Amino acid sequence: MANTAIPDHFTTQFGRNFELGLQQITSRLQKAAIVETDCTGEAKTHNKVLSVSDNESTGERYGDTIWQELETEKRWIRPRKFDLATPDAPFDEKLLAPTILPGGTHIQLHQAAYARRTDRVFIEGMFGANWKGKDGTTQTDIPAANLIADTFGYDASTSCPLTVDKILHAKAILTDNESYGDDARARGISLWGVMTPNMEEALLRLANAGSTGAGNRLFSKDFMPPVLDDNGNISFFLGVNWMRSTLLPYASGSQTIRYGAIWTSDAIFLDFWKVAQTTVSVRADKKNATQFFTEYAMNACRSDDAKVVRIACLNLVGA
Repeated sequence: MANTAIPDHFTTQFGRNFELGLQQITSRLQKAAIVETDCTGEAKTHNKVLSVSDNESTGERYGDTIWQELETEKRWIRPRKFDLATPDAPFDEKLLAPTILPGGTHIQLHQAAYARRTDRVFIEGMFGANWKGKDGTTQTDIPAANLIADTFGYDASTSCPLTVDKILHAKAILTDNESYGDDARARGISLWGVMTPNMEEALLRLANAGSTGAGNRLFSKDFMPPVLDDNGNISFFLGVNWMRSTLLPYASGSQTIRYGAIWTSDAIFLDFWKVAQTTVSVRADKKNATQFFTEYAMNACRSDDAKVVRIACLNLVGA
């Protein structure tokens, strides 16, 4: 007869192995955000202090001091809750023990789902509508000046993949709006970028393009060549730390145009109300099947809309 109670040590081992595995199967994008855990309440606000202007001194003796009020803008973020339940045979410790070991079936499934969800939340918070204002009901979006069209660098009717010109233009946008520059670098701010594998392939292929390619300067003497990791992927190029994701969204109504992005390291808040918590239980209503259950709550938003540049790119294999 199957056990109807799960030993405490079995659940504890599942939880420990899950946390251990998260150090190896992690969100790809989380490292490029400001992460806060242990959030509480129905919403969290991030306050941005707006810029102030100084006053020219007239030299008047005993003149009044003019104060500049420090105005703030509230950015609201509300928790999104997720869970995952996977079943297995009626509980038998010897039979199910391998499934909760590092590399075991349930450990890997839950870790991968958690990492993918974290990346999706990051991407949706970076590209999507954010909320600000006194009550968090005013929608705010990436400004039009921070949107690079898929045709940028070519004629107006031709879509093109990710190119050097698009990357340079994105950096120029962030510099012009004072999101990134010497002062930001002095504060330790860096640049992050994300592209699909096809965008990366297109960028690398430009190294062998003819002289007509708009981005054929990839390995030219005018630019430092990209830093490649052990797998031949671009990890650093043109001052940007690069990552790859297959979760990046398509342009509305398109199956060929997809969005990449470049942002500053202080541009995205990723808040956790509950980091993944796991339990193991017996489901008497399911013929005593063993249930492995994981739940978590998180959300993401931009700290400042101007600190993110969205780059539309032709996203075809071999493009």
